[in-house]
Amino acid sequence: MPLITEADLKLQIKEKRFSPVYVIFGEEQMYVKNYTEKLIEAIAGKNPSDFYFHVFKGEIDLDELAAAIRVVPFMSEYNCVLLEDVFFDMMTESDLKLLKEICAVRSDGTVLVISMPSNMPERRRSAFDSIVRAAGKSGSVCEFKKQDQNTIERYVAKWANQNGKLISRVNAAKLISYVGTDLTRLKNEVDKISAYSKGEEITIEDINKLATVNVESRVYDLSDAVLGGNGDRAFRVLDSLLYRKEEPIMLLYVLSSAYIDAYRMRVASECGIDEKTVAADFDYKNRSFALKRASRAASRISTDALRKSIDILTEADLSLKSVRVNPRLHMEQLIARLLITAQEGRR
Repeated sequence: MPLITEADLKLQIKEKRFSPVYVIFGEEQMYVKNYTEKLIEAIAGKNPSDFYFHVFKGEIDLDELAAAIRVVPFMSEYNCVLLEDVFFDMMTESDLKLLKEICAVRSDGTVLVISMPSNMPERRRSAFDSIVRAAGKSGSVCEFKKQDQNTIERYVAKWANQNGKLISRVNAAKLISYVGTDLTRLKNEVDKISAYSKGEEITIEDINKLATVNVESRVYDLSDAVLGGNGDRAFRVLDSLLYRKEEPIMLLYVLSSAYIDAYRMRVASECGIDEKTVAADFDYKNRSFALKRASRAASRISTDALRKSIDILTEADLSLKSVRVNPRLHMEQLIARLLITAQEGRR
């Protein structure tokens, strides 16, 4: 499979040296969307005609797709066919076979682009992977994986600079911890904060006042409060999350992740292993900040208390999934038990 890098794709777009088939996908969906748009514009122009630019989305008609592939461009250099966010999960085996055959066809003047900017198959990822392999035999495959923390911080600084603002690395990391690592959401937040902040530099006060905090960050706030023994704050955060109608099962999942992060760092510290090694061994990638935060929050409670807390969270997960309970009452009881455990495990 001819995997190409971002630099390769950028060069092909610049030189208008196109493969007959492209597959563009990955976790960094902002990249997927932006490079798909750049590629389509390079192939079909800024205002492409329906005669030589064909778009298929979601559940596609394969007969119509096959016909679009065979169109011969007369008024343009290329015939461009875009498959965007295809519902691979809904395809039958015969549909997949036909789509693979279509991907293998080399039609003079036609460029087929398969792009997944906002949808990736969940139930049948293997179906999508088979299309990627088929397309890769005659075309190019570009996967945009998650960026690491340092790269994302540089993007935040770049976007702030484009808005005429400065931002320190510490404040960029703080914004990421609040908003998350989705680049599209982060850029929107940087643009918003830049527009409303009054000084030349984006300050921590600007971030605290203006940033839209994502659910994961709020749940980590909850774990910080519990581990720190601050019951009033813990129940206020929980109340705000439930008021926003966040699913208790999702809150429990993120809360459990925060405790696992803390436990990993505690055991690693006791064994003389540093944070970078833990992040690499457990594939944290751009979530390494979570390890530092969890380690700091759990610094005042014992290892045994962390183990007991994880047992409590496991028990709560099983109960929430198997027994009909009041979700709010269930979460409140869980937080109370975790607070008691943290208090008993103070060191």
